Amino acid sequence: MLELLEDKKFLDTLAKIAVKTGRKPADVFDDAHTYLKELYTEVDPTTQSVAMRLAEMMLERGYDSTIDTNPEEIKKLTRLMRKHPIAFVMTHKTYIDMAVLAVVLIRHGLPLPYTFAGINMAFTGLAQAGRRLGAIFIRRSFANNPVYKYTLRHFIASVVKAKGNFMWAIEGTRSRTGKLVWPKMGILKYVAEAAQYTKKEVKYIPVSVVYDLIPDVKDMTAEGRGRDKNP
Repeated sequence: MLELLEDKKFLDTLAKIAVKTGRKPADVFDDAHTYLKELYTEVDPTTQSVAMRLAEMMLERGYDSTIDTNPEEIKKLTRLMRKHPIAFVMTHKTYIDMAVLAVVLIRHGLPLPYTFAGINMAFTGLAQAGRRLGAIFIRRSFANNPVYKYTLRHFIASVVKAKGNFMWAIEGTRSRTGKLVWPKMGILKYVAEAAQYTKKEVKYIPVSVVYDLIPDVKDMTAEGRGRDKNP
């Protein structure tokens, strides 16, 4: 993280933001340091191994242990991942979507992508585990915060530069009906900007996980009949 904080272009841009917003450079830097600590994550192999086994056990409680995939598509993906950073752009029907993709990738010897998650998920226990599994916890709203915006761009660019991969739900939230939700383009925009900045070509892979039955149906039905959504 220190290398990211000391990057000359990063510091120069923070100084420009300080001038533009009329704030002290030290205060802007302190904010950026705080935001980078929130965002920073890296994959720990031991934690990943344990988490993937737990994910498999969880999935096997509700589904057959075999996940159907297209072997030719996996081969194409393997070739792409050797050369390019990959952005898996997913639909989001149920809470286990990301776990399904992660398990498929690990089973085929492919690297675990970084995942975008809301900062509301960074509670004690999950925050520590998530940051050792590549979870990037981002704030839900930062439209009027130029320091946060730039720090997020800077961190995403560092992952792209290192040929890291991403996965996230393009809808920005889990579907409450099982149908597709209108996409939110914010993360896609940041990844595209990072690709331009680093001169790395990111390949975008659309992903849809299809289930015979999803465990959320009971809640969806109750909410469709008027029950309030639980936090």
